[in-house]
Amino acid sequence: MPRKSEVHRPLKHLPKDQWPSGDRLRFELARQPRDIFDESAPSCSNWSEGTWRRVETPYRRWLGFLALEFPADLLLPAEKRIIPERVKGFVEHLVETIRDTSIVINLEGLLMAARLLAPDDDFDWLSALKNRLAIRARPMERLSKLKMPWDTLALGLSLMDGAMIASPRNHLLNEIEYRDGLIIALLSLWPIRRRSMAALTGSRHIVRSCNTLTINLFGADTKTGRPHSFVVPAKLSPYLIYYLDVVRPRLLKYVPHDALWVSQHGKELTAGSVYLTIRKHTREHFGAAMGMHDFRRAAATSLALEAPDKVGLASSLLQHAKQDTTGRHYNLAGMAHASRRFREAIDP
Repeated sequence: MPRKSEVHRPLKHLPKDQWPSGDRLRFELARQPRDIFDESAPSCSNWSEGTWRRVETPYRRWLGFLALEFPADLLLPAEKRIIPERVKGFVEHLVETIRDTSIVINLEGLLMAARLLAPDDDFDWLSALKNRLAIRARPMERLSKLKMPWDTLALGLSLMDGAMIASPRNHLLNEIEYRDGLIIALLSLWPIRRRSMAALTGSRHIVRSCNTLTINLFGADTKTGRPHSFVVPAKLSPYLIYYLDVVRPRLLKYVPHDALWVSQHGKELTAGSVYLTIRKHTREHFGAAMGMHDFRRAAATSLALEAPDKVGLASSLLQHAKQDTTGRHYNLAGMAHASRRFREAIDP
């Protein structure tokens, strides 16, 4: 009987170094930086790294399917492979392993890749198929674990308050609890991505002016490449000041660095650790873990509930380049009841 390491398992995603040479070359050319005055530059020339992943990952899955079921197709030009008959087989193949919403994501990426590889061809049929599947698809139920910002803000404040009155016998545990509470409270009011949260520093990103604290994100810190600023509400400012002046220096120990968030070992807290911290406390307190994207969904939803006439502001709050991204992915307002506590929690 062969060992597990000897069993050959077909790859779901075809590695890029195994792509047809024509596909690989066209992707590489499309990723080359273009002069801003070049009117012939394709629309993909300004895609972010996140957008490229959204395209390349489904395309690797598509090529993996062809390599498994129709390997001779890999010898054809891309536009000769992306045809209704093959895409139908691809969908049937995906149905066996992933949910409908994930199939839609794969088709969206395949569509973007098709238009990149063969810009003169008509792929409206693929767009129509993707839209039909999107209508049929049902997103994974998130409302049961989605807590509104006033709930998560209260959790963050309670963690910090509890840490300050806890027994001083174990300073480290109290300081970590305080740090975690501040991260949750800040994320409740300013739902930035994990990479942006982990990138914050004490000197470069935070500006103190009299009684006002402002946190600045630079273009390099955001997914969209756009800078963003957040004025810390008066309710939260004393907590952040206490962290900066008291808690953070204690956590630093003998490992000086400028990162805002410090681990229990005195090192920089990674984006992954920030994510796990959020999940740990929300699971313990609410009974279901929330990811950082759940905070973003909750922010857009609460804005739609509280001020539907200003729901467009959510795009700025979430640092989205396009307003329809906010509405498409985060607005769950039709699934919840309105509440006024968010405003009261921030400005009692």
